[in-house]
Amino acid sequence: MLSALYGALSELLRHPVRTLLICQGILWSVTLMVAPAAILEGSRTAAIERSSELGTDRIQIESDAGADRSIDTEDVKDLREKLLETDPDSFVSGISAADALFNGERKMRGWVLYSDSEELSARSMKMLAGRWFQSGSDLAEVVVEENLVEVLLGSTGQAEGLLGKELWISPQRFGFVRVDLQSSSESSTPFIVSGVVAKPKGIDPLGFDKDHTFSDMVEGVLKMLGVAPDSAPWLDEGVSVHIDRNASPEIDREVDWTVVSTNPSRITEMGALVEESLIRRGCSPLIYSNAAWAVLASPELDGYLVLHDVFFLISALTGLVVLANLLLLTGRRRRAEVGLRRAEGATRVDIFSQFFFEGLIIALLGALLGAVAGVGLAEIRVLIGPSELLEVVWPWWTIMKSALLVTAGAALASAGPAWTVSGVDPALLLSERR
Repeated sequence: MLSALYGALSELLRHPVRTLLICQGILWSVTLMVAPAAILEGSRTAAIERSSELGTDRIQIESDAGADRSIDTEDVKDLREKLLETDPDSFVSGISAADALFNGERKMRGWVLYSDSEELSARSMKMLAGRWFQSGSDLAEVVVEENLVEVLLGSTGQAEGLLGKELWISPQRFGFVRVDLQSSSESSTPFIVSGVVAKPKGIDPLGFDKDHTFSDMVEGVLKMLGVAPDSAPWLDEGVSVHIDRNASPEIDREVDWTVVSTNPSRITEMGALVEESLIRRGCSPLIYSNAAWAVLASPELDGYLVLHDVFFLISALTGLVVLANLLLLTGRRRRAEVGLRRAEGATRVDIFSQFFFEGLIIALLGALLGAVAGVGLAEIRVLIGPSELLEVVWPWWTIMKSALLVTAGAALASAGPAWTVSGVDPALLLSERR
């Protein structure tokens, strides 16, 4: 058996180009199986394990501009209760934004965000120093975003240096807000800085990575179709301060933006629940979630992948037919070699085993190259895609399944030609003067 395997390897290595050409059908059939599985498995795993980073756990809601009434704090409270009944680990935060002018070591335009204690978890923000503000504390507290540290303290300022300092917030005309390190008017209200949060990651509500230029075009098309949100720069530019809505009684009850964090595997179900809950209360919500994850998580996608299985079977069958025919033709060209080996004492089983192993090795080589090509094509697809959610892994189960199928097929396809070739009669070859 080992001698037959060695003979098969030697023969294939003597003709590497022919060997590579013979395994083309098997190679591309495995590629068709591996490439989509590599992206799908990698992206689904990443969406679950890195949900807070990629935004796949987030549902973001705003009121329709033409609605009779906007979403308010009571709607957010009711929504929170409804979602907690379904998913106890969910978070809901209602945010109202006001334009602000920050006066520190230098001036900068930004925003004051009136929110609640759940915003930190709902938006998956990370504290750089201190803690999130506490509702109902004796001294009203404020949380500052990372980019404002330099604005308020100068280029040498550190996040820890802001903790415990007072920020004086005074309302101006037309809803404008002024933020100073010292009191600027009698209407100024002092807030104690309780923490500093890191700049939010640059992923918009649809899940597109801001670093990809192609994403701007995709987002523009979606906005034209009315399925993408208007810009909400206070969510991602990192120049906002966060204060408790209850600490500012002059703020009205309307909410500009609502953020929900939930289990990413239930994002579709929870999105439907959010819509139903708000519509029942007379709101007209516009609901956005990670568009790439919505596609990858949909069960319909698994149905579409059946097409790849069909293409795999067609390509694999074609490759196996080619393999059987070429083994048969190769065996006829090698009749003299086979006859000589039979004359030297090789049994028919020895000849059969060598040709049989040649077919199996070609199938395994095609499966190996197909797996590498499939993952390579998946990597190329991810590099040119607009979403950073897409990731690639080696789909070992798919690779093993496809390799097993083509190997079993190769065994059946090789058995006939191998048995036919092994039946060469040395005496007949001598009479043919071979």
